[in-house]
This record gives sequence, C-alpha cells and structure tokens, in this order.
Amino acid sequence: MNAYWSDGRGRYGTGESYDYFWMLEDEEACELFTSSDGLWTYWLPEDEVDSMELLRYNGSETHIQIPAEIDGRKVTSLACTFDGFYELKSVEIPEGVVSIEGTFYGCENLEEVRLPKGLEDMSHAFDCCYSLRQIQVPESVTDFSYAFKETALEHFAFPQGTRVITGAFLGCSSLKQVTIPKTVNMSDEAFSDCEALECVELEEGIEKLDDYIFFDCPSLKELKIPVSVKEFGEKSAGMMEVREYDGDEDALIRAYRIKGYEVVPGFRIVGVQGSTAERYADEQGIPFTEG
Repeated sequence: MNAYWSDGRGRYGTGESYDYFWMLEDEEACELFTSSDGLWTYWLPEDEVDSMELLRYNGSETHIQIPAEIDGRKVTSLACTFDGFYELKSVEIPEGVVSIEGTFYGCENLEEVRLPKGLEDMSHAFDCCYSLRQIQVPESVTDFSYAFKETALEHFAFPQGTRVITGAFLGCSSLKQVTIPKTVNMSDEAFSDCEALECVELEEGIEKLDDYIFFDCPSLKELKIPVSVKEFGEKSAGMMEVREYDGDEDALIRAYRIKGYEVVPGFRIVGVQGSTAERYADEQGIPFTEG
C-alpha cells in the first residue's frame, strides 16, 4: 500500500485518498508532521508542549501496537488515524490516549481493539466497523456519540459515568441488549433503527429520554421506565414510521415515502401509575402496564 503524498503521509491503496483531516479548520495554516520512521502523520495541539495527535497511519500492517511516544512526544489522542483502512484486523492503543474520535471509521475487517485506561472520548470511533463483535471499554469513557454505528456488537453495557450516547448505535442491526446508566444526559437517536434490539435496562436515576432514542425498534416489545424519568423527547420510544414503498418487492433498495407514524406492534410501557411514563404512553396511544 503506497503513500499518497510525496513525504510519505496518507494511504493510497484502493483508488482513494484518506488524507483529508476534517478536524482541522484550516489545513493550509496547520503544520503537519511525518514521524521519523514514516509510519505516522501527526500535528501538535496548541499549548501542549510534549504531546501529539495522530492523524494517519501510513503503513500496511494489519495488526498494530500504537507506540506511547513518537519522536519524543507522548501520543495523547487519535483522530481518523485508521479511517478507511479496510484491511486492519487488530489494534492496541497505549496508556495516555484520552480521545479516539473517528479513529476507526470504515475499518470493515477490524475484529479486536485494546483500549487504554483513562480514555474519555470515543465519539464516531467505530462507525461502520462491521466485523467488531466484542469490546471492553474502560470506566473512564464519558462520550460514546455515534461510537458503534453499524458494528456487530450484540450486547453492551455503558459504564457508570457515561454522559453522551447520542447516536451511539444508530442503525446497528446486530444489537440485542443494552444497559444504560443513570449518568446519561444526552441520548438523541442512540438506538434508532436498531431492528434486533429486544432488551433495554434503564437504571433508576436517569432523568430523560431524548428525541428518537428508541425510534423504529420493531423487536423491542416492552420498556420499563424508572420513576426518575421526568422528560420524554419526540417519539423517544415505541414509535415507528409508516412507509409506502415503490418498485419491485425483491429489489435490494426500494424507494419509499413516509406516510405517518404508528405504535410498534405489540409494544408496551411498564412504569409507575401517575408517572411521566404513563402520561407519555397516553399521549402516544401506547399500552401502559403498572409494574
């Protein structure tokens, strides 16, 4: 797999360049560096004297142990480092890394990742990692926004201290069971379109369910709502689209129009009588059971 740029940074092995660094507002004004061994492209965040953020892996190994230091500086964050590296199989991330934003986007064959203690931000980290079936997450992570879209994870428990799960499993067709702690305060579309999701455990103490958090989850037939939940967002649970399709029924992709919304067949809410959960159920026409 050859480098895209003459100085060795970027990958060019599939007819495309993945050397676009979206997190840099002005690439022309931001100086990029290539490591002495040619394997890494990085930049130096302002006001951080001895640290770096890895932007791109330039090699072709498919089993990688990321070094804790490169060119005498500590590696503290990764951003889109392996974006689009389809062949990647496994990665070990060193202690000291606190953010892996967008790091493995599109790594279709990634199967194993070892995450460091102290990691905090996993936003967009494993989006479209279709082969990722299991992962151990450190208790320190607080931001899971869009972290596991379209992965193969079937069971997941967010750690205590988690704050953001916005879009965390959006469109994930494999997820079956999830546990959500009381510390979560942002959850828009977290499990929207999770067609296999069957079991959800909401911890007592969670205060709100944001817009579309459990929207269009046809396998979820029951949701027990803690009395601590005081706020429901738009179509947050038990609702799905009513679609009118065009074209051949056997086609892989069919165009459709949204005709409206309805309660997921067989769905019910379980909660405390007189609670916000019962009021939400009444407003949406969802069956409610005390329990």
